Amino acid sequence: MDITRYLPFMNKGEKSFKKSFLFKIKEKLPRLSFGLSVFIALFGILFLLIFPYLFITLPFALYDTVIQAKELKDWIDALIQLALIGLGGAFSWSIYQLKFNLPTGLDVTQEKFPHLYKLIEELKTEFSQPKIDRIIIRDKYEIHVVKTPRTGMPFLNRSTLIIGLPVLLTMSPLYFRALLARRIGQLSTRHTPVTTRLYFLSDIWMQFANSSKHSKNIFAKALGFYFQIYSHLYQIFLTPLLQEEELEADSYGMDIVHESDMTECIVYEEVVTQFLKNKFWPKIYHMAKRSKTPEFLPYSQMTKVVKAGITDDEISTTIQAALKLGMDSPTPIPSISKRLNHLGRAKPLPPKRLTKTAAEYYLGNSLIKIIQLFDKRWLTKLKKKL
Repeated sequence: MDITRYLPFMNKGEKSFKKSFLFKIKEKLPRLSFGLSVFIALFGILFLLIFPYLFITLPFALYDTVIQAKELKDWIDALIQLALIGLGGAFSWSIYQLKFNLPTGLDVTQEKFPHLYKLIEELKTEFSQPKIDRIIIRDKYEIHVVKTPRTGMPFLNRSTLIIGLPVLLTMSPLYFRALLARRIGQLSTRHTPVTTRLYFLSDIWMQFANSSKHSKNIFAKALGFYFQIYSHLYQIFLTPLLQEEELEADSYGMDIVHESDMTECIVYEEVVTQFLKNKFWPKIYHMAKRSKTPEFLPYSQMTKVVKAGITDDEISTTIQAALKLGMDSPTPIPSISKRLNHLGRAKPLPPKRLTKTAAEYYLGNSLIKIIQLFDKRWLTKLKKKL
């Protein structure tokens, strides 16, 4: 159960609150804003550490209390300490027992996808060999790094680089290279190690909330209620920092491609994202509902539809609508105006039209089989929904 929907202060007026308070602090008092972000992150870590601390240290205090007990209040203190030891042990055990599932997808290996694997290795070399434990391809439009905790503490993690098949099917090799560099560059932590770690903690806390919520342990479920609230508040209060990290990621992209190419990439990504969200997928699902066996499968048609549908007028209309939103954005992803301004561009550059896709360039002969596999999975999920 998502309890955040029962807490109006976490949803109502969220946009105006962040704009009027948190971003102003970030602009006028950057050190205070950074300190607040660190404090909120440490609060979550210390919350996890307090239970083993109680379990380990209180027995010594309990021993002294019992030895020196003379009055009733001393024995009451001993019972309280005993109860706290029990709670500390129970919560420590439930934290230790938390299981975190690695993201699922089609594994990218050197044998299966040599060209894509080679590109990733080149980018890793460029950014001082950041650690990437797994690389997978998934069905959503995303290039994302997920750090999955190995234990019940957010210190040791497995890094999974997630590449969405729709990105490969809709981006040119150049733009895809820039988008991939953004994420791999973030893993290097060579410029802003503290803020980058705070950035990845946002996703880690959500994993704690999900893992605790689905546990059968009653104490873990209690932790789940806490982390549902905490992870939500963490993202709200750290939105300025999360946006700053996204802007920094654009700078990593410019380490690989020319500034003008990065600007075009940002513009084209905005257009493609809005096109898929507002036109492509609604149309696909609408046609699927009309027929038990859909005539058009999404991944086999995606490149063709994007090439035909994203015209100069579509690009112009989408970007003008995005620019009207201004510099402020209530989400961790900064507005396109803010991203362009960070690159020193007052106006967007028109992107190059899509000819050859990154999927064709980096997946090669495996592309047809991958598309068939993802279309088959999509069809299976659709039948369950219908």
